[in-house]
Amino acid sequence: MLAIERSDEHAWRAAIEIPRSHWLCHPVPDRVPVTLLAEAFRQAGLAICVAGLGMGQSAHFVVSDMTVRVEADELRFPRFGALEGTLDVGFTGIRYRKGVPHVLEVDYRLPGLAAGHVNAQVLADRDYRVIRRNALAFADDEARGAGAELVQVIERAHGSVRARLGIDESDPFFFDHPVDHVPGMLLLHAASLIHEREHAAPPQYLTISFPAFGELRSPTDIDATLGEHGVDISFAQGPRAIATARTDARAECDAPVSGDAAAAGDSARG
Repeated sequence: MLAIERSDEHAWRAAIEIPRSHWLCHPVPDRVPVTLLAEAFRQAGLAICVAGLGMGQSAHFVVSDMTVRVEADELRFPRFGALEGTLDVGFTGIRYRKGVPHVLEVDYRLPGLAAGHVNAQVLADRDYRVIRRNALAFADDEARGAGAELVQVIERAHGSVRARLGIDESDPFFFDHPVDHVPGMLLLHAASLIHEREHAAPPQYLTISFPAFGELRSPTDIDATLGEHGVDISFAQGPRAIATARTDARAECDAPVSGDAAAAGDSARG
């Protein structure tokens, strides 16, 4: 992301740049990965909240759900260089607690190319630490899982796939700062990857919800139900669901981009 500017009371513009040299672009470096599009939306929202709305760098932005829709027939890089554009960001709903923003509903649009929506909570650092007081932190430990395959298939049956999530803690994209949970963008990428494997093309539509934090170094099971156009996916640690996702190969599917704010889930702190 390059710069932000306010366009009206509840809307902003953010200049974004998605590099084709990113490792997620390989082995197809001409196509923009859905994951990098989602990350551009996330980073723009964080920058506006911190630099534009003055929420403070110590705030934690806890995403409850995120939706990404590719509106172009294909989202591809230009012949040379990065994908650059101006992202329209609208804060369609802000709920306050004691005069401080607490729940955000944010719409994103990259005109002619893509759209998205995020519901999130804003937590002060002390409140976040209370919620995550029992979490195991590995910021100072040696990274584990180097080279792990993200989606490790265990069983494939007609119309379904069972797998285990593999996490490479040395990955500089998903682990670009110390975290005490499984990054939500990693789960979103896993959902996109499952869709691409099953439908031989990236999803045009992806929505994911985070009902609970995913704990690091805890086994994470993946159950995917395959449909004609998409995949329904659940991520669970034991009996506890940490994320659910749905994908579609069509840009125009029945599900809307916007939605009601749900319970806090994955921390999307930048």
